[in-house]
Amino acid sequence: MNQQQIRDFFALNHTRPKKQLGQNFLVNPEVLKIILEAGELSDADTVIEIGAGLGCLTNVVARHAKHVIAIEVDALLYNVLASQFLTNPRVQLLNTDILKLELNSLLSDGTGTVPTTLNPTADGTGTVPTTFKIIANLPYSITTPILRKLLAHHKQIHSCVLMMQKEVAERIVAGPGGKDYGALTIGVDYYAEATLIATLSPENFYPAPKVDSALLKLTMREKPKVAVEDEELFFKVVRTAFRTRRKMLKNALVRGRFAPDEVLAAAFAELGIAPQRRAETLDITEFAALANFVSQSVAARTDV
Repeated sequence: MNQQQIRDFFALNHTRPKKQLGQNFLVNPEVLKIILEAGELSDADTVIEIGAGLGCLTNVVARHAKHVIAIEVDALLYNVLASQFLTNPRVQLLNTDILKLELNSLLSDGTGTVPTTLNPTADGTGTVPTTFKIIANLPYSITTPILRKLLAHHKQIHSCVLMMQKEVAERIVAGPGGKDYGALTIGVDYYAEATLIATLSPENFYPAPKVDSALLKLTMREKPKVAVEDEELFFKVVRTAFRTRRKMLKNALVRGRFAPDEVLAAAFAELGIAPQRRAETLDITEFAALANFVSQSVAARTDV
């Protein structure tokens, strides 16, 4: 659907794209090809599309995947989708907010199967093996909450191809030492391998956003990138370190109060991490080692 067709649609319905829902519609058909290629879809895939909009991407994906679950929160757009796909057995439509949706109702329990209501076998019984993939043009204002939700299901999701604000994508793929590198980088890297597929200027969308966009692919890891004894503590260490990222690591972590000062001092000495370093200079392996040392030390003190 081109820009003029989208304009005509909203004019006909006496409304405009909703800024609060992040409605910026892709109008460059060449980008659809890039998304499709990045998704590496097959007839064994069930694709969950977040923000199906007017169905342009839905239509393309449905021709290459086994099943598409298209989620759209806007009632007007959902009705458009229903008129297009209601009789298409490959497409299931949901009129709901992704942040309020219980994803376990759509995803398998990790065994590689989906409910028979979605993919019944030819005789109507049993389940069919499938791979779950996410494709989405994310509303920029809620990109991070959606990312957290998807990563929480890393064991069930194979990969995600996500359109987002370029600035956020750059933070996700950043390496240690730069201003873009932070807690979000490590949070994603722990669960998934991130690849920047393409960057897109505003004119690829209608209405044109005020910022550049990027297409990012997340391929979920079979196991986390680093081994940690206590995930909650690991992420607490990371968040605390970056909360005051310009402070020395020692001062930043002391404020977190998740370990006695002498334990932190011992951790720095044992691991060879200079306490005057700043959070942005540590890689994920060093954060894991730091969290594991603290976990072991606190546990040993408790056992005494």
